Amino acid sequence: MTQRLILFIVVVLIYGIIPIAQAHDEMPGTPQTKPIALVNARIYTVTKGVIEGGTIVFDKGKITAIGKQVSVPSQAETIDCSGKSIYPGFFAPYATTGLVEIELVRATRDQAETGTINPNAKAYTAFNPESELIPTIRTNGILFANIAPQGGIVSGTASLMALDGWNKEDMAIVPRSGICVNFPNVGIINAWWMNKPADVQRKDNQESIEKLYALFDQAKMYSQMAQSGLITEKDIRMEAMRPIFENGMNVFIDAGEYRQLLEVIAFTKKFALKTVVVGAFDAWRCADELRDAGIAVIIPRTHSLPARDEDGYDEQFLLPKKLAEKNVIFAFSDGGSWQQRNVPFQAGTAVAFGLSEENALKGLTIYPATIFGVQNSLGSLEVGKDASLFVSTGNAIDGLTNNIELAFIQGKKMSLENRHSRLAEKYREWYRRMKK
Repeated sequence: MTQRLILFIVVVLIYGIIPIAQAHDEMPGTPQTKPIALVNARIYTVTKGVIEGGTIVFDKGKITAIGKQVSVPSQAETIDCSGKSIYPGFFAPYATTGLVEIELVRATRDQAETGTINPNAKAYTAFNPESELIPTIRTNGILFANIAPQGGIVSGTASLMALDGWNKEDMAIVPRSGICVNFPNVGIINAWWMNKPADVQRKDNQESIEKLYALFDQAKMYSQMAQSGLITEKDIRMEAMRPIFENGMNVFIDAGEYRQLLEVIAFTKKFALKTVVVGAFDAWRCADELRDAGIAVIIPRTHSLPARDEDGYDEQFLLPKKLAEKNVIFAFSDGGSWQQRNVPFQAGTAVAFGLSEENALKGLTIYPATIFGVQNSLGSLEVGKDASLFVSTGNAIDGLTNNIELAFIQGKKMSLENRHSRLAEKYREWYRRMKK
């Protein structure tokens, strides 16, 4: 290959990658310089009901007053929110936002490491705060996302991030929110793409489960030895798992099918884990057992087909309602990266199929905040909590009326501009010109 040809290929690759790597240009919010008062609004506190015609005041990033009879400081910036609603910031509890930019372009995917056991791989390290997807997601009220690695048996360590800031250090709420585990299959797969016979699948499943148990046995022993000062040479994988046994760090376990969930419950009890199951479409079948084991559920997207041909068309629509009836803590999700913008509307569909609006909002706010251990600062609108909230002219879980006008994270007013809104305005202007 000639040098000229090599140079040509390099130039083509560079100029092909540059457009993909472009960052969003929305400026992060600036800290408050004076109190802000949002007045005459419908306020969804989540934990203390709905306040009609209420006022919320926040200063230095914290809520200082909330209610109907609130004294507004004379120096405050007052914003009239008549006819509008105020909500706490929503959570996307299990996402790859910031790890994946364009799913079909390999160079923009950084959600999975090679190998099957990678507890030391941190989402926080790989997170891209300049992702073009972030502004599009937060314009639907999602102000926080738990960024989770994918792949293998143990994928890595997730990070809870605020969706606004100059860099990942600014944006990190909980840099290590939990270890991500993909629980091995328990049943037999009969799909067209599976080329292994049933007996081979059973053997592989059992070996994978034994491997997972052995890993946690090793990690627990390592933790005990480390606390006793007996470790002379550190193992980075075992070090990453120590907080599971020493600090009660979450273990996010991806498991959907009923028998798989029963195995997860047994696994949780053996190692006394703080487990959160992800994608548990059969959670309603063992809701009592999950609740009694203290396991929270990050449900799969509500807008899903039933898992089995014999199931009712509305099985996934009804899942949140069934979990709420059993007092299981749950959070709504939509999987992937860009899809997270639709998380509020998953909750809206659940309301249409019998879930109360109160529980739907809890599944977007205080429940995920509790799962991540940040319920004392986020997840509801209360005095002393962070001023992380948004104002909508419509219902925030209704795809037809939700229209967010203002959003704040820790009192910092965020830009609600994004690539989509700019393109929309561009072509509206084109249409206006064409009509002239």
